[in-house]
Amino acid sequence: MGYLRGGSVSLCVKVLIILFAATSATTGVAANCDSEGAVISGGTTYPPLSWQVDNKLQGTSIELVIRLLAEVGVKATADSGGPWKRVLHRAKHGQVDILVGVRRNTEREKYLTYVTPAITPSVQSVFVKRDNSFDFPGWEALQEKVGGITLGASFGPDFDLFAAQHLTLHSVRSNEQNFKKLRLGRIDYMLGPLLPTLLYSDLSGDRPHLEFIDTPLIILDEFVAFSSRSGCIKHLEHFKKRISEVVEDGTMDELLEKYFEVWHNSAADYAAQKK
Repeated sequence: MGYLRGGSVSLCVKVLIILFAATSATTGVAANCDSEGAVISGGTTYPPLSWQVDNKLQGTSIELVIRLLAEVGVKATADSGGPWKRVLHRAKHGQVDILVGVRRNTEREKYLTYVTPAITPSVQSVFVKRDNSFDFPGWEALQEKVGGITLGASFGPDFDLFAAQHLTLHSVRSNEQNFKKLRLGRIDYMLGPLLPTLLYSDLSGDRPHLEFIDTPLIILDEFVAFSSRSGCIKHLEHFKKRISEVVEDGTMDELLEKYFEVWHNSAADYAAQKK
């Protein structure tokens, strides 16, 4: 290593610094949660848990996480969310500290640490074009049909495995795209959370063309989860304790009701502006 002398040493050090900075930006290095604050992200179309307003997320789960972080002296901001697959990618690489309204599966457990208990259960449903329903005794009824989901959606490990082996599912970026595909007969059904999907079909004007099958596809738990690269993970035990309390004492139900009203009022305003 005798050639690393004088200016060459300085040059090599500069190169190493640049490489380290580039690697950090790509892979995500855990920020100091207490001094730098936390970034929260989630789904942009998942009211009342989270949805986007003026390029920023709001909703039940956003307020809940901000409250719990404030209790340990951590400032938090919600980002703009985005397509779910991209949100998961940012959490995987440490660009997001905490995800809200996230479902549990084996792949995600590689880079997320889930807070238990869940914040709320969520009914997942099969949606069809109005007057084009079919018998649904179980998942097998979806075979030989073409379905639609949104990119990055998971319906739990059991259904995800069944779908990979037996179903034809096409992924799109938004509910609105699936609503259109249903109307045009390009898919036979779409899968999604019952309440948010109905709310968005109201907003888009697709509700008259849509109905859901009474039997749920599955009932899933929605969680808060820390990116395993986040320095905020040291507050995991605080989150477990407090989420148990807010679920038990009814605070979570109050927050869900609060943001259902916020969504309902904003959607009514939006509809009035379109007239």
